[in-house]
Amino acid sequence: MGSDAEVLIVGAGIAGLRCALGCQQKGLDTLIVEATDRIGGRIRTDVVDGFLLDHGFQVLLTAYDECEAVLDYDDLDLATFEPGALIWTGSKFEKLIDPWRRPAQIIQAGLSPIGSFMDKLRVGRLRGRRARQLIQSTALPNNQRQSI
Repeated sequence: MGSDAEVLIVGAGIAGLRCALGCQQKGLDTLIVEATDRIGGRIRTDVVDGFLLDHGFQVLLTAYDECEAVLDYDDLDLATFEPGALIWTGSKFEKLIDPWRRPAQIIQAGLSPIGSFMDKLRVGRLRGRRARQLIQSTALPNNQRQSI
């Protein structure tokens, strides 16, 4: 694969493409090699029988300065990511809601057919214990903290 490129980039995912853009802006002759048949890495979507199948978890943290520097958020038409999940029950999708993150939806979360009432209580108790452990852990000096 003879090439006189000054820079060889392995992988045409988002990081490799961004690296190539930076090299190009500096006037460097760059070659990207990719093992698969398309670019984009995990950031891609296939359509199978009308269903959209995402390859990877595509969440953009807009607080990163580098993202703001290279991306046009308006052109991307971003949407907010609602915490939780949609669970297919065999006949319809049901919302799985975290009532600690969405307190206004606590009744809907409690009435959800996902998990039994006892399961929800167990998760609540576990979350409460974990929160207390984290609070106690951060109150200790660094040399006395334990991994929880």
